[in-house]
Amino acid sequence: MNDSLKLQAKDFISIGLYSILIYIVNAVVGIALSPAIFAAMPFISGVCLFFSATVYLLMAIRVGKRWTLFLMAVVTGIIYTLMGVALMLPFFAVAGFIGEIMLLPGNGYQYRQANRQALAYAAYGTLFGMGSFVTVYALGSSYFEKINYSQELIEQIIEFAYSPIWMISGMVFSFILAWLGSILATRILNKHFVKAGYLIQQ
Repeated sequence: MNDSLKLQAKDFISIGLYSILIYIVNAVVGIALSPAIFAAMPFISGVCLFFSATVYLLMAIRVGKRWTLFLMAVVTGIIYTLMGVALMLPFFAVAGFIGEIMLLPGNGYQYRQANRQALAYAAYGTLFGMGSFVTVYALGSSYFEKINYSQELIEQIIEFAYSPIWMISGMVFSFILAWLGSILATRILNKHFVKAGYLIQQ
């Protein structure tokens, strides 16, 4: 392995901090959109990905090494595990691994290329958008009852989860919004971070 692509202690710290920030952004957006959950639950993840894309690209290009996306996904899974949903750890690990595959092949420069990272994040986002469905499949209504969701809302979530049309629509929407968010993020980073010398892109 190219030594320049090996993660160092400072990289692990950066990934951990940025991952927590990404989770916070997603949580804030998700809470803000909670009134729309009855009508648009499968699409909420996509909107979260759109807004957190800037933080992801900032982290990914700043670190510029393989396994950054995978480790971000693992940190996200650990957070959900601590919240009582342990099955999210392997789920997010798989999503992160698929995102990493999108960054192959390459000579290492691809990890600092915004267009490649945008595709990787969108691929990760496709599975990210399935997270709430996976919770339904694995835990049924019991999990939502524990967090005091109303029976009406639980029934609506289950209806979304077992509808192939809603499931596919949610995955496609998540991919598109994650990619669009990354495109917008690229412009923001070029304007404010690359010119300032904080980021180096290839």
